[in-house]
Amino acid sequence: MIMLADLEVRSVATAMTTTEEESKSDRRWCENGDDRYGEYGVIGADQADESHLDDRLLDEDGEEDDFGADGRIHFAKDKLYGRDEELAQCQELFDANESPAVVFLAGYSGSGKSRMVEEFVHLNSSTMKDDKSGRRPPILFLRSKSDSADGNVPFSSIGGLFDNIDKSASVEFMDMRDVIQETLGTDARLLLKVFPKLETFLNNDSMKRPSMRASFSSGSDSASISSSVVLSSGKQKDTKKRLMLALQFFFRTLSSRSKRPLVLFLDDLQWVDGLSMELIQSILTDNMIPNLFFFGGYRSNEVGEDHILTKSLQDIMDKRDEKGLNGDICIELKDLRQEAVGQFIADSLRLSYDEALPLTNAIFTKTLGNPFFTRQALEHLVRKNALYYDTITFRWDWKLQEKELRDLISDDLLEMVKAKIEHMEPKLQEVLMTAACTRTKFDAETILVLLHPKLLRKRQALSDMRPSEEEYKEEKKSLIDLLNQAVVEGLLVAPQAEKPTRTTVRYSIGVFESYEDTEEEYAFAHDKIQETARSLICDGDEFQFLERVGNILYQRAQCPLYGEDWMVFTACEHLNRVSVQYKTVPSEKEEETKADSLEKEKQSRLATLNLRAAELSIDVLAFPAALDFCEHGIEYLPTDDEELWSEKYKDTALNLFSIAAQAKYGVGDNTAAERYCNHVLGQRMGDNPKVTMIEALPAFQVFLDIVGDRGDKHTALVLCMEILSDLGIRVPKHTRKLRAKVWWSLKKIRKRYLPTEESVQSMPQVMDAVVVYKMELIQKASSLAYSAEKTYLYMLLNCESVKLISKHGLTDTSAASIASFANVLMHVHNDFKTSQRLAELAILIADRQQSKFNETQPLNTANGLILAWVRPLSSRLKYHQRAYESGMVSGNVNGGMVGKWYGLQNSLFSCPITLPELEGEMRAGIAETRKLGQPYVGNIGCILWQLVLNLIGKSGNPNTTKLIGEAMDETTELYQQKEPVLLGAWKSMALLFFADYEGGAELALQRGDLFETKFAGMMYGYDSILRAIPLFVMARSDNSQRTKYKKEAKKLLKRARTWVTKGCINLIGPHQLIEAEYMVLQKKAKAAQSHFELAISSCRKGNFHQFSGLSCELYSDYLSEIGDSKGSQIYLQGAIDDYRRWGAARKVDFLKHKVAHIAG
Repeated sequence: MIMLADLEVRSVATAMTTTEEESKSDRRWCENGDDRYGEYGVIGADQADESHLDDRLLDEDGEEDDFGADGRIHFAKDKLYGRDEELAQCQELFDANESPAVVFLAGYSGSGKSRMVEEFVHLNSSTMKDDKSGRRPPILFLRSKSDSADGNVPFSSIGGLFDNIDKSASVEFMDMRDVIQETLGTDARLLLKVFPKLETFLNNDSMKRPSMRASFSSGSDSASISSSVVLSSGKQKDTKKRLMLALQFFFRTLSSRSKRPLVLFLDDLQWVDGLSMELIQSILTDNMIPNLFFFGGYRSNEVGEDHILTKSLQDIMDKRDEKGLNGDICIELKDLRQEAVGQFIADSLRLSYDEALPLTNAIFTKTLGNPFFTRQALEHLVRKNALYYDTITFRWDWKLQEKELRDLISDDLLEMVKAKIEHMEPKLQEVLMTAACTRTKFDAETILVLLHPKLLRKRQALSDMRPSEEEYKEEKKSLIDLLNQAVVEGLLVAPQAEKPTRTTVRYSIGVFESYEDTEEEYAFAHDKIQETARSLICDGDEFQFLERVGNILYQRAQCPLYGEDWMVFTACEHLNRVSVQYKTVPSEKEEETKADSLEKEKQSRLATLNLRAAELSIDVLAFPAALDFCEHGIEYLPTDDEELWSEKYKDTALNLFSIAAQAKYGVGDNTAAERYCNHVLGQRMGDNPKVTMIEALPAFQVFLDIVGDRGDKHTALVLCMEILSDLGIRVPKHTRKLRAKVWWSLKKIRKRYLPTEESVQSMPQVMDAVVVYKMELIQKASSLAYSAEKTYLYMLLNCESVKLISKHGLTDTSAASIASFANVLMHVHNDFKTSQRLAELAILIADRQQSKFNETQPLNTANGLILAWVRPLSSRLKYHQRAYESGMVSGNVNGGMVGKWYGLQNSLFSCPITLPELEGEMRAGIAETRKLGQPYVGNIGCILWQLVLNLIGKSGNPNTTKLIGEAMDETTELYQQKEPVLLGAWKSMALLFFADYEGGAELALQRGDLFETKFAGMMYGYDSILRAIPLFVMARSDNSQRTKYKKEAKKLLKRARTWVTKGCINLIGPHQLIEAEYMVLQKKAKAAQSHFELAISSCRKGNFHQFSGLSCELYSDYLSEIGDSKGSQIYLQGAIDDYRRWGAARKVDFLKHKVAHIAG
């Protein structure tokens, strides 16, 4: 991927000369680079001058030499002209400490946007104060800019922010490394995809930068799956969220942990790429990013109402208004007034304002106050000898009248730049034209290869054909001399020279010992200069020129050592454009001509090149860019199906259609995505399929996601099972055979394949794409089977997952698979010991994988469904919070919100906070689920929320046992048909705690063991208690249903005994309560009282206020039945105290009325 550094490195603008002492002072205080404006230099290109010429102005004694004696104008460079009002606006916003503060600078090219930002940074770096030393640390200034050639390159606009980081800033980045790693886990590696220069500062063993460039050197294997398309399209959507959230978190951390204000400057946003714009929007609308001041510059004359930037800016402002974020302004930089232009000219020529007035009038009439063109006009007059340095009077002078001066300046201001370039030697013109066809910023090595392809060709040929070191050095020296000449002329800018150090350098032709710097980077001083240099290519030669550059860049991109992502994109742009221009019609002869054959080879290479660009784009989830390259690539493929799917083209066609399907799905066009899928899946039909199942896997994955989006889970499950069948995982169709295979598989897994901590530590990460896909598909099918309540299929698929893990190793889904298998053992075999061990192992694997996105499911399953049985409930809260935070920071919103609601449900039973406090958290949680578009989690959360509202007396409904009120209405179809199990569970709790035992018993019989098929974890245990208590109470009454009540209650009691015996510590107190009720039913008074006492003490010890209160309440009722009124009142007061601790105000009021009734 192209990582643009700022294209205005050390450009020159309207600024005056500083003294040496001032420069040293500024460098000390602005530590963001080697001069006062940081690594990018003092002045921006919009008001550029030749600041790199400063050293020539001093003689040996350090005294200033004659200003202009060399025949060149040394433009003033210590003053910003005509922007006082705009600077004051920015300063006022900066001083207001609104964050993130936003300033958009609009203006014509050359109006001084960059220069104004640099002046702002300089002023605030040199004047900021703190309480101790009197000075605050300098601004951390990061900048990048868009390139007109990079509009299709993902993150190109923002990617150069960290290309030049000074030593002081590097310390801050390294300080952030642990925080980023801890919070993002392996998702931290996604940062390095966008900002590869951060690898130096953030890299550790777990943050190796993933390669973004497809390997050109490795051969293609028809049986393999492209690494770019093996990831499912649905998962790629999730990965895009993860990438954006990782980037957003990075800027949050940078702005909050940095000891100095963070100023970001992104220029030329009129060419911004889509992903950069998305990230900019997320940053500027994030109220959790402090200490940030953002500048965005763009050309107002190139941004109309339909431009993407116009809509994006409006969206940013609207979202900021919604969030109550202040501190955003838009400033239109008009051209400078004549007075400012005149002062600039006078200062540059060392004349008084009045002396320079005729020259000012002539230039201002033509340039209308544009700083860049003002500078060009002055240089143009020097070239015409109309403006000259008089060596007798030691001053700049002219002899022509104002009108004559004006006539010398072209009305087409770019013609002056063109004339300047044409005035130079032909070799330098060729260098500039070649560089103009690459990027705004380029390295000398690449230009050398483009000018002398023999170096590239010979390097890639046999070793004895390589050019000599002398030949290479000669060509390189000649090129550097030409580039430096362009720097002197103000056409290019170059990094500051450093003292040469002896190093081993890599040339395109070999490895030599040298004192030379091989990474000489240059940039056009202004994009108008690049535009003009490219326009010098003759119209008749333009496409041949572009084709030559494109082909050489394509060859160079294939070099593993020197190839860069931008070369692929630039080569694509040039060759696609050339291909459209020279598109040929195949010969009509029956036999293929030699020309036709050559054209086909050329088209095949172009299809491959576009595929590489598409792979790079899809790698960072740039769906529109990937789609564009795929569509170009598909155009170069044969139209005849037989030829298209022949061995020659099949691999390219497979990957192009698969990536195109993913890209279309990624942008939400499921219809077009399905059409691309069918191109591949159609080749699976017939007696002689041209595509194997393994080859068609990426297309199948996209199609599976499309079916899932339709809500057709049955079809999705059927499709999953068909694919798995072709991959060797076969499932019996008959239920009896399926059940038998499940029990056989469970026995086999427990005997041979159960992982241990030791085996997991030595397991490799699976690298085989087909195995990874198979394991992910099993996990997907398992989730679908769970949703469809196909219990035995769910169990069998989890067995297959564990078997594959044992055979092949770990993948991102392994922790979730082992946790799911532990859930099966827990609920099917009641194997608490093994389940507990596997659940803890799943968490261990999640810790090892360090994937925040993928750890949410194993954390939720292991803690919510398994460890909640055998560990104190309160000890699980931190893991539920971790699942929530991991989901939110990684983009796994569903997993995160499930973790949040597991935590809230846990809090209802473990009572770490009171019910009113819990209600506040639930209210906020419901609002969050609605905001994040999680209706399922929100619906089940509303049931719990309404129950809490009933308990604290804020339901708005006088009937305490009906779940109707602010949160939900239990009578609606939504809850009656879609959520009957959870509705029934919480309804049972409402009936029990508001003493409607008859209603609770009837509901218990009606519901039966629906939870048993849901593998619902600890909720299944508590639901059994909630059902058993009213059944026992009603079994003591004279009721026609007494026998049924007793039978069902005894079954639930037996189950609770088994669980407690197996080690379920969270049911010890509630179990004693139903044992007490059973003893009452058996008329064993002493045993009953003993169990009641044990239930109360155990529940109070475990902080289960609701069950201790319930135990006291039921014990009070029993004592009242046997005539112990005093004891009854004591325990009834105990129940009131326990419910008060819980915060159940409505229940407390209910019992107070009961006390009053007894006393009365």
